[in-house]
Amino acid sequence: MGRSREQRVAEYVDSDFLRQRLRTGNRLSCLIEGRHGSYITSVDLNDRLDFSCSCPSEEYPCKHVDALLETYTVNRKSFIDLDRLLKKLAKLEKNELLDKIRSMIINFPPALSALGVSGFELTGTRDMEERENE
Repeated sequence: MGRSREQRVAEYVDSDFLRQRLRTGNRLSCLIEGRHGSYITSVDLNDRLDFSCSCPSEEYPCKHVDALLETYTVNRKSFIDLDRLLKKLAKLEKNELLDKIRSMIINFPPALSALGVSGFELTGTRDMEERENE
């Protein structure tokens, strides 16, 4: 007999599988290292039926959504509050902010796409493989 849903959710709660934990307003998101790949998972704290997960599960909601919510309940401090971070950045001098943007782009060139620079969009290897096979 397989593990229960609670057991499958519990293995993810506040674990190293949940990375890049972010809170933006009432929305939580994270990157989850799952059994079959990495999944982007998000959920609205006010409307728990407003969620998404890129995993292949047919469960509704999947265990990743439940694990994200439970992780926020048990370890809120592990989430970066984007609104708070943006307020802090807004207080920086222009040159300081530009230095941070420069560093961000050097470390993650696809960030240029957020600034409207074409050709730096983040595309998955699956998309690239499909184009090669056309």
